[in-house]
Amino acid sequence: MSLEKFTHVFPAMVTPMNEDGSFNYEAAKKHADWMMDNGIGGIGVLMAAGEYQSVTLEEHKEYVNEMVPYIKNRGASVIVGCSRERVEDACELMNNAYKAGADAAMVLPSFYYNQSQEEIIDHYTYLNDHSDLDIMVYNNPNVTSGITRETMKELYKLPHVKIVKDASMVIDVMTDFIFEAEEAKEEKAVLCGCDYLLYPSYATGAIGWISMTANILPKLSADFHNAMIVEKDYQKGLEIYKQLYPVVNMTERFPKPTQAVKYILQEVYGFEEGICRRPRREISEDEKKLVLEWSNIRELSKTNK
Repeated sequence: MSLEKFTHVFPAMVTPMNEDGSFNYEAAKKHADWMMDNGIGGIGVLMAAGEYQSVTLEEHKEYVNEMVPYIKNRGASVIVGCSRERVEDACELMNNAYKAGADAAMVLPSFYYNQSQEEIIDHYTYLNDHSDLDIMVYNNPNVTSGITRETMKELYKLPHVKIVKDASMVIDVMTDFIFEAEEAKEEKAVLCGCDYLLYPSYATGAIGWISMTANILPKLSADFHNAMIVEKDYQKGLEIYKQLYPVVNMTERFPKPTQAVKYILQEVYGFEEGICRRPRREISEDEKKLVLEWSNIRELSKTNK
């Protein structure tokens, strides 16, 4: 099955940085190892939680060239965030990720400009035709133009479009994409892109999850995936989802999720995550208390090694 490499939880991994803003590869590898040791079968590199928006093209390539082979050598799949305003820049990042061994690129439509559906199709067609890397279409109408069901049906016809991350936060949109994937002539699939819609997404047919939560609860996240996909035990999955809910609720609704995740990794687990790049600022002491209380992470962290 060509989709097996995508049938995983993919933590949208945060990017550890030193005080001067440089990458902390030692911390990144330690965090990736910990997640994989706790059952995670895929890693998302330089997605939104990884602050891809705040790195240059050359820095992006450097980080990908270091981290993708490292993760692949551990046997996990890798999806690299390659979104850029210019489609040519996105394609440049995709080609580098392909050479580094990535399994797919996660790419948004272009930002800011309100594209028509025809322009969205053109965007992904260009990527399909100018790179050998498989594509995860990223639907997130909160940050760029939303993708309709009819457009997704057309995008599924592109040979390199294999999977979709839906972050519309609307379950019927995700359901439409899942049903269109099932109707496609080739194998196509959808991954959940909204943490708190996790259970209904899997119950409807999502094969995996692009997850902020798995950064800090990898074992519980992997246990949920296995219950739903491997064991087909939906009651067990529901019980795990209820355990996860305080964290999945926080990661989607707290307005500074990257800072929150880095803070939890440092405060609760002892990882050296360092700073976030501008324009992100460190969360306040009040926000730190809120994050810990909201997520119930000190109690839930006991599920991980």
